[in-house]
Amino acid sequence: MRQIISDLCDLLREQKAVLTNMLELAKEERQVIINGHSDKLEDIIRQELRELSKLGSVEKKRLTLHKTIAVQINIPEEDLTVSKIADNVDADEREVIKTLQSELTQIIEEHSALNMENRQLIKAHIEYSETMLELMVGAEDPLNNMYGGDGKSTSERKRNTGFYDGHA
Repeated sequence: MRQIISDLCDLLREQKAVLTNMLELAKEERQVIINGHSDKLEDIIRQELRELSKLGSVEKKRLTLHKTIAVQINIPEEDLTVSKIADNVDADEREVIKTLQSELTQIIEEHSALNMENRQLIKAHIEYSETMLELMVGAEDPLNNMYGGDGKSTSERKRNTGFYDGHA
């Protein structure tokens, strides 16, 4: 059992390393968004996808190990958690598992908050871009369009123009 727990701790450390990399990428992504360097965003997303693939691979290994541990400590697999594993091992192993669990939880929470912030920044940038585009070319105005009530185009109607159309 000691070797299985050691393997679990190795996998948790590996997950921690991948999640730490993903957190750093999210921080870099925030700066790219703030600075408006959308050309760099694609590269960061590509790196995030690679890290996500690594995380999936480690998670598969961890879940396989969980099956073995569930049998060893006689807990149904669907009920097994890292906390329950920690409760069923020696004190020194418990301390290592609890520390890793705490570190992982902290990284995940920080990453989640940063992702939410990045989503809000992207949304704000999109809204700003849409507003600027509307100011430049004019918004669709259903009350001031180029067609009359009969559906025919009327050249006499004045069209609401945007900044560029009105000054060109």
